[in-house]
Amino acid sequence: MKRYTWLAAGLVLIALLIAACAQATPTPTPTPQPAAQPEAPMEAPEEEMDPVSKLDPSGQEVLFWHVSTRKHEQVLMEIIEGFNNSNPYGIKVVPEYAGYYGDIYKKILAGIAAGETPDLAVAYANQVAEYANAGVIVPLDQFINSEKYGFTEEEKEDFMWNLLEGDRNPKFGNQLLSFAHSRSMQVMYYNVDWLKELGYDEPPKTWEEFKEICVKATDPEKGTFGYAYAGGASLFAGFLFTFGGDIVSEDNTKIAFNSEAGLKVLQLIRDLFDSGCTYEVAERFGDQTDFANRKVLFTFGSTAGIPYYRSAIEESEKGPFNWDVAAPPSAIGKPVVNVYGPSVTIFKSVPERELASWLFFKYWAEPENVAKWAMVANYFPIRKSALELPEMQEYLQKNPQYKKAFDLLPYGRMEPSVAGYQQIRGIIGNMMKQVVEGMDPQEALAAAAAEAQSVLDQNQ
Repeated sequence: MKRYTWLAAGLVLIALLIAACAQATPTPTPTPQPAAQPEAPMEAPEEEMDPVSKLDPSGQEVLFWHVSTRKHEQVLMEIIEGFNNSNPYGIKVVPEYAGYYGDIYKKILAGIAAGETPDLAVAYANQVAEYANAGVIVPLDQFINSEKYGFTEEEKEDFMWNLLEGDRNPKFGNQLLSFAHSRSMQVMYYNVDWLKELGYDEPPKTWEEFKEICVKATDPEKGTFGYAYAGGASLFAGFLFTFGGDIVSEDNTKIAFNSEAGLKVLQLIRDLFDSGCTYEVAERFGDQTDFANRKVLFTFGSTAGIPYYRSAIEESEKGPFNWDVAAPPSAIGKPVVNVYGPSVTIFKSVPERELASWLFFKYWAEPENVAKWAMVANYFPIRKSALELPEMQEYLQKNPQYKKAFDLLPYGRMEPSVAGYQQIRGIIGNMMKQVVEGMDPQEALAAAAAEAQSVLDQNQ
């Protein structure tokens, strides 16, 4: 009993000690917590690069089919060599002459059928439309807008995009399917001295005045004529534009030259022949030769021919004379000129090789190369800065006819870039020949339009 008393007393003592300690130890003050802060926003992930910019074109070799010969080929080879030696990716462009425009067109169609095409090739926009229908063309907008491999905004503003509109195709989302480094136009060549002898201080601005002057210039005894006619689809298109007409409808689905404007063109041609003031040249560039020999007062042709006209005039047996170029006469109260020219297009292969082809395009489009190509081909450069280069300024001063034609660019229109136009051009050429040979203009126009519409329908 005594043992339990002592145990109880011990427990009581322990309890008293614990209580005393609790009173002696102060209650800890809670540590103040900082006010809750809003979470910092997460940084937006870096925008992914466009698919083209992720590609590496290193070591690619691309085959380029071209049409250039002689001095044109020499300059083209200089541009290609410059690219091959300077691009940091080790890309090599391999040039191959593939014939003239018609030849290369047929060769590419055969290559498409066989599944073998070059990496890039020279072509007119309407030919490219046919290639695009076959699904073998690479649109270029993705390259132009690439952050790494495309043009800067400043560079884009330097281009005269109106000269490239023909390379866009509404059927394929209005994408740029080919790229031109220069353009030419159809102009009227005339003998300034002869014109003044006839009492005119400037070239004709209307077709009525054109015929009037042609008749005055014609002298059977002297063997002189007003106009040396060399037909063709581009001549018809150029004349058609001056009457306010067009080759196809705005949506590219209907033939539009079977119109009042188209009929007036054919009636004009027929009337010029019936009046005896016009003759058809017998051989290619025969109009150029006859112009240089003062047999004819007027011709129509590409500005690319200006250097050849100059050479022919300087080497003529009758000696040089003053000559110039102008817009064709017009029936719509303002000048209009047919602007045209070849482009270059990329064929599908592998993304890296397609990019390598584009990088050659881009190099060719540098102002110095654009100017170099424009001067050798006598085409118009497509970059504003190219015109500011000293060598281009000097070229303009030494070639007043070229400068005069360049100033006509704001009045330019382009032939359609629709699939099937290559065949339609042949139909138009045949129509013009039939009219020259005596066929009724209305009958020839209706038959040609029906045939052309069939071709257009087949290529929709």
